[in-house]
Amino acid sequence: MEYRNIFKEVQRGEFKPVYLLYGTEAFLIEECVSFIKNKALDEQFLDFNFSVYDMNEIPIQQAVMDAETLPFMGEKRLVVAKHALFLTGAKASGGADHQLEALQAYLERPIDTSIFILTVFQEKLDERKKLVKQLKSAGAVFPFMPLKDHELWGWIKRQAQKRGVQIDDPSAQDLDRIVGNDLRRLQQELDKMASYVGQGGMITEEVVDALASRTLEQDIFGLIDKASRLDIDQAMRIYYDLLKNKEEPLTVLSLLARQFRLILQVKVLAAKGYSGQQMASSLGVHPYPVKLAAEKAQRFSEKALRRIIAYLAEEDFRIKTGQMDKSLSMELFFMRLRDMIEA
Repeated sequence: MEYRNIFKEVQRGEFKPVYLLYGTEAFLIEECVSFIKNKALDEQFLDFNFSVYDMNEIPIQQAVMDAETLPFMGEKRLVVAKHALFLTGAKASGGADHQLEALQAYLERPIDTSIFILTVFQEKLDERKKLVKQLKSAGAVFPFMPLKDHELWGWIKRQAQKRGVQIDDPSAQDLDRIVGNDLRRLQQELDKMASYVGQGGMITEEVVDALASRTLEQDIFGLIDKASRLDIDQAMRIYYDLLKNKEEPLTVLSLLARQFRLILQVKVLAAKGYSGQQMASSLGVHPYPVKLAAEKAQRFSEKALRRIIAYLAEEDFRIKTGQMDKSLSMELFFMRLRDMIEA
């Protein structure tokens, strides 16, 4: 089910007795829990009716027992059981002895005065498990995956409105290009820009370009993203922005080669049936860059990736041996990139 349904229902004062919120977008999950808490609980009795349990350390039966307790001086009790890895194929880091029968029994007859939320920051659930099937049949399962493109730009615009400012589509896209889809960082950037333009102000592309904090790795991934969509003009714009920030063309070339190699490796491993976690483990890379690389890999053929990597390796050699000017080499790379992708 769509996680947006939670916000719509809760806004109307409609609460499910149980929720399972899972996925890699931890920020959205935390935001959803906070939204439910603020709408369901009376702030003056918050300490009595709100509990959070870490399933790495505390057994599920203890959280269930809390959920079975009537609220104190309020209509609802909210119990959050986070890191519910027993619903996935992943292993817990702690030593909690979970008696899952207690949760199974609770799901059959949940307490209507309680809201029980299970959270797990994993991409997939173990669909074979009885608990997962129970939760799905109850309509309690909501995935939270990273936002992309129009979905992300809409989120940025809504966040700007919450801060009393506006941001148009091109500026939201520019912010996405520079910062990426890290929602926590995007919030921080929007806070800074909202303060700069003031209440009722407009965040423009000029404001974004002037104020947005960026990392070189993010710019390189943004550059590759534009190139993969054959938006060569935007790719070159990112490159020239890097030059303005005093980045060396040879450093950009080296990072491009490294990221294209990662995309190729991910593409090859995905074709062999590797999961994202298995690829990350095999390559010795954090799962997030692997996920980004997997998204890019779908837009390139294996032959195109090998052509690009070979070209960059040749240019690296030519620059270092004095056969080619480094700035001219990079400009020629972008001019030839479309042919290398489409050939």
